[in-house]
Amino acid sequence: MSLTITSKAVSKCSKYEFSIYEHTLTLVELDNFILESMYEEEKLNYLFQLNTRFNRKDRIKQLQRFIGNPFVNREENVDDIDIRANISDNISRQSYYTFFAEALLARLNIDFIDNNLVSGVLKIGDNVSVTSHGADVCMYSSDILVLGEAKFYGNLYGGTYKILKDKSFKSKLEDYIARLQGANTITLKNIHGDITNKTECEIQKLPLVLSGFILHTAESPTKKYDKSYKLIEKISISNFPSHYKIHLFHLPIESKAELIFRAQRKALDLIIQLKHYDQSKES
Repeated sequence: MSLTITSKAVSKCSKYEFSIYEHTLTLVELDNFILESMYEEEKLNYLFQLNTRFNRKDRIKQLQRFIGNPFVNREENVDDIDIRANISDNISRQSYYTFFAEALLARLNIDFIDNNLVSGVLKIGDNVSVTSHGADVCMYSSDILVLGEAKFYGNLYGGTYKILKDKSFKSKLEDYIARLQGANTITLKNIHGDITNKTECEIQKLPLVLSGFILHTAESPTKKYDKSYKLIEKISISNFPSHYKIHLFHLPIESKAELIFRAQRKALDLIIQLKHYDQSKES
């Protein structure tokens, strides 16, 4: 990876940390690096279907997740004006394209925390408390469990505040800790439905990282980020075990709207190439 993690703030209790992903790339180069990392065939497939060999139809469906709904199955007819118009119609919604930040968080978790992590579902007793869809990221390996929240915002403070204000960030971990007490069976199920059962004792020994990730438009001067870093003191989790960690990360980019445009343009171009290949084989 061309990214490195630099700590910017640690809470007074030393349990919570806020870091930035740093690099030596230009912001345009960073966008390209992000998209290359996300769309690389094997890496993208790993997020969708672990250890399953994919075909071109699978690849097309995976890439279609990153384009606007009006563009699906009419990729060749979509020009740059169409993409920018679609972005303009949706950019005012803070939740717009958040799934891209969720997918990027999953990729970064694999690269920086544990390269054996897989996406899945955590089930304690009869209740599924955390899933790998929506605003949540749930990943696990034999050595660690990672739960996360990702936001894609126009500024760092808005994304950070939203994560910490969102009750699910705090209640997710407190609920997890509470449900473990006296649980007979804890089930980890990966994206293929493969199940791993752990006892209460086994799961309690497993290190856990609750990560908050904000992908946002870069701000100048960077001193503006200090206000966001101070929000780390707003975190308070009841009965927090010593081997659990809460870590906020952020990655400044050139522009939310511009990255979304480049992400859709690249996905569209890749889909068109794949469909042309299929047509040439048929002929």
